[in-house]
Amino acid sequence: MQPTKNSIRRPARRGPQSDTSGGATGSGTAAQTEPVAVVIVSWNSRGYLAGCLSSLRGLTRPVRQVVVVDNASTDGTPAWLAREFPEVDLLALPTNEGFCRANNLGIRRTRAPFVLVLNPDTELETGFLRSLLPAFDDPDVGLACGKLLRFDRKTLDSAGQELARSRQPLDRGYGRPDEGQYDRDEPVFGACGAAALYRRAMLESIADGDGEYFDETFFAFVEDLDLAWRANKIGWRAAYRHAAVGYHARGGTAAGPLWRRRLAAMLGHRAEVRFHVAKNRYLTIMRNDSVAGYVANIPFIWARDLGTLALLLVTSPGVLVRLWRSRPLFARARAKGRLDARRTRNQV
Repeated sequence: MQPTKNSIRRPARRGPQSDTSGGATGSGTAAQTEPVAVVIVSWNSRGYLAGCLSSLRGLTRPVRQVVVVDNASTDGTPAWLAREFPEVDLLALPTNEGFCRANNLGIRRTRAPFVLVLNPDTELETGFLRSLLPAFDDPDVGLACGKLLRFDRKTLDSAGQELARSRQPLDRGYGRPDEGQYDRDEPVFGACGAAALYRRAMLESIADGDGEYFDETFFAFVEDLDLAWRANKIGWRAAYRHAAVGYHARGGTAAGPLWRRRLAAMLGHRAEVRFHVAKNRYLTIMRNDSVAGYVANIPFIWARDLGTLALLLVTSPGVLVRLWRSRPLFARARAKGRLDARRTRNQV
């Protein structure tokens, strides 16, 4: 999701991290010497972009190209970018094309073998890429992520994604204090789309048609889980590197237990957002889940679905009508899943 707030409280920046922290091993491997491109999708995000782009300037492992795709912002973002960050490759769209299509357009403007997809409400520590790129020394790794904290520098936002038995994306540590519980490098299911580093060969191997890496029927939300699941199905793996630290201004300031904070976040969304979140859940399941996997997890999946449908019935009955009318999209997702079954990592 693209942020709409106009400002965030900036943390004091740490000093540069060691080049060898978190398992980084010198600078001779291909992953650490090949160029990296960055793609940022902006929608009325001018208040965040200064911090995000300034952190990219400060990386000890510089990037080759920064593309900002602006989704028809009304806050003066394009003119401001041209003035304050002239090195940025700006693609200003006349209409809001959504997070997925905008990212696809941005990725297609790059040629680097690694692409870092960032939300504008993120900032990276100076050693982020030096700590993350060594994960790609393993040829099976197609995507990687670091530790994302909130801007209070003590609350976890995401330490990689897992696939819950309910088929929800589960950001590890979400909303919990960072007490070092994720200070180890390990495999994960996927990467939070707020700061995900992708191998281009992986993106090309899962793309629909000509450069549709993120499924554009999603518009926004859950697209990071869908992409990771598609990659996983053909043998790519995701890696988490704890020393690659960044900050994300995602919402979640409600007090109380985690379930209450998640409920408060859902209730705080507009009906349009609720529609895309629910729609994309079913698109993801229909495209990616196997019959055996679905049957084995029916109690968890149906419990989640019943809760979601009850919430929508009370708060947004119109969303249920839109979901019913979206049946052709769900049928198309099943067809895409059948095509996915024919894919291989070596088809690029």
